[in-house]
Amino acid sequence: MDSFDAKTYFKTPHVILRIVSIIFSIIVFACIADTLALSDDSCVYRGDKNACNYGIGIGVIAFLASIAFLVVDALYETRDDAFKRYALYADFGFSSLWAFMWFVGFAYLTDRWRNTAGSYYSTHIRNNAQAAIAFCFFSIALWTALAVFAFRRVRAFNADAGGYTEQVDGAGAGDPGYSSFPANPDLSESYQKSAPLGEGETSDYQPPAY
Repeated sequence: MDSFDAKTYFKTPHVILRIVSIIFSIIVFACIADTLALSDDSCVYRGDKNACNYGIGIGVIAFLASIAFLVVDALYETRDDAFKRYALYADFGFSSLWAFMWFVGFAYLTDRWRNTAGSYYSTHIRNNAQAAIAFCFFSIALWTALAVFAFRRVRAFNADAGGYTEQVDGAGAGDPGYSSFPANPDLSESYQKSAPLGEGETSDYQPPAY
């Protein structure tokens, strides 16, 4: 198993994207939480508390999941193939799901904000509300990219595992092994009787002289 290489780790594209996703998720749930605090716990998105709860919820879960996957990525090269397979499929499944969840959040918050009298709120609250919507949109592209990277890693892992299996199977199929000795050998074919001497024929055999 390979040891952990921090320099290579932090240069990996999907690791960089995860760090950016942590920043984006913090911006989303922090901005929405700030608007709630400044507006006496009233959701600025047309007073729809579910919209605020949804935005905060997907932001917090994305934040925690990104940290968890960073840990998994750090341990990836030091683990066996079973761990790698589960980690890759979990990464692909969650990233795909959360790209969709961010899309729903973006559409939901945008619709509620579009029907909100923004002039009723201070500039600071409006900026926070709009920033949350903007970073929901950015997170759609970000998590879609993470899903694409995860899919490529899954495909590469399966290709490597399949190639190894073919080599092992090919080696087993090409091994001639040992030929078995016949249980009941037919000795009649290998044993040839000498033809009897006909009349007038003499044998070439000369007895030894003593």
